[in-house]
Formats: sequence, C-alpha cells, structure tokens
Amino acid sequence: MTDAATQSLIAKLMPGYRGVAQSWECDLMGHLNVSHYFGRSSDHASFTRFNLGMAPRDMVANHRGTVALEEHARFHKEVHAGGMMVGRSAPVEIGERTMTVYQEFRDADDQLLTSFKTLIGHFDTANRKLVPWSDKTLQLAQAARIDLPDHAAPLHVPAGSRITPPSLAETQAAGFARIGGNTVNAWECDQFGHMNTMFYIRRQTEAVPHMWHNLGIDLNDMRAHQRGFVVGEIRMSYVNEVLEGDIVETWTGVRELKEKTILAEHRLYNTETGQLSATSLVRAVHFDLATRRATPWADDVYARIEANMTKAPVDK
Repeated sequence: MTDAATQSLIAKLMPGYRGVAQSWECDLMGHLNVSHYFGRSSDHASFTRFNLGMAPRDMVANHRGTVALEEHARFHKEVHAGGMMVGRSAPVEIGERTMTVYQEFRDADDQLLTSFKTLIGHFDTANRKLVPWSDKTLQLAQAARIDLPDHAAPLHVPAGSRITPPSLAETQAAGFARIGGNTVNAWECDQFGHMNTMFYIRRQTEAVPHMWHNLGIDLNDMRAHQRGFVVGEIRMSYVNEVLEGDIVETWTGVRELKEKTILAEHRLYNTETGQLSATSLVRAVHFDLATRRATPWADDVYARIEANMTKAPVDK
C-alpha cells in the first residue's frame, strides 16, 4: 500500500511504458542490467512526446525529433527477471529549445524502482541542430509541469555542467584505460538517425569487466565469494552524435574510492574523428550477492583499486 504523497505524485504523471524484465536482460549480478533501464526510458519517451503534441508520424513528416543532452538516473530498488515495470513522466523545466523531464519506473505495487532527470532538446533531423518547440508543445508542457521530486535529485553523483570536452590525449595522460571498442550497428540507432541512449550505456556495461580485469580483480572469483557490485547512480552527458558505422572506444578511470563504493568515469570517443561522444559518472556499490546489501571492499581489492585511480579530479 503506497502513501498519499506517492499516490498524489503518480496522479500528476503521464502514463506510458508498461512491461516486464526478461531473464536475458539480467546480468552476472542477477538483476536487470542498467542498459535496459535506459532502453525502457527511451521507450517511455515516445509516450511523453505524444502526450506533448509530438505524434510519431508528424515528427517524421516535419523532420523533427528529440535528443538527450544529459541524463541523471538513480536506481532505488533491484529488478529481477519477471519484475513488472510501469513508466510515468512529466516536464519539470521548460525552455525555448530544451526541456527537463522527470521519468520514473515503479513495480506493480507502486514501489519506486528507478528515477530519471533528463535534459532533452527539440531536434531538426535534417539540419542536425536544436530548434524551438512548437507553441502546442509548450502549452501542453506547461500544463503538465511538476516540481522535481526529491528522490530524483542528484545524491552521490554531482549534477555537473557543460564542459570543454577533454581530448583523447588528455584522457590518456590522466590515467584512463581503454576498456572497450565497438562499431555502431544500424539496429542500435533510433528513428532520429543516431545511436539510441540504451547503447551508450551498453558500451559501458560490456566494457566494465575489462575495467575490473585491469584493476587486477577477477569477477568470477568475486562471484564465487558471493560478492559483486550494483550501480546506484549515473550521470550521462551526450556530447556529439554517434551514427551508424561509427567506430567508438570506451576509456575509463576510477575517480573516487570509499569504504563500499567507487565513482568511475567512462568516456566514449569516436575513433575516426577523435571527438568525445559522451561521458558518464557512475557510482557503483560493492554488493553482497546473498544478502543483496552493500558491504565493505576486501582489503586487497581496496588496495588494488586505490593504486590504479586516475589523476584528474572529479568535476563538480
């Protein structure tokens, strides 16, 4: 049974995605992989656009779309295979060309699973630039606007700001390690002609085992001792578009280390152009796989991580 405040919030939100977590979407830690949360966020965004006067066929005909500029996600409760998920959303800040949208996913009993605070832009898909929202969309967004709930505000990961993208040489000099390399496939791109946000996150989740290996940590050994990790919070910043056929590389460094957590930064570079495509800060929690609770790092693991931290400070 949910409380009155929760029911009041739910009543203000636009409905959309409704589905279930599949077993093949779950990772080595036994829960829904973070990339699939972002996939559901993308699915739900179609309903948000529709409710704000942006029907899919009209957008295609008028060469219009939306693009994510920054996403801040907090993960409140694990989702296991078979877990039901219900998405809802509302605008919280409205600008001429951009809009910040609150999005949440709850289970069938209205328990909060994850929350997103996403800055999006209105996008001209022919000229690849931001353009003003239509009057209709602005009116509908103002009518649906809410204040951002406290549980969606940045907690352990700073909100950040637009920065001068670091070069690959600067990233290497700061001690970041190359942990991923991929090609962008057509099926990873959305109706707006660029790689869907889910697959930015997928570049990270597929590369993270290489990060642990570089740190001298054996994930299979951790699992044998009922240890793993869970992502608690992510800030994702999209810097340059990634298109079908692009070659991308993931570079990663550990920025902060605490008793039970690390803060890692992932930087995605376009191999051909050398441009930074995206960057993220990820707070991961050391996790007891039996009790499903945070637990301190083993001394030897802590020492290995500490010895391989990056040199650059975290941006605030």
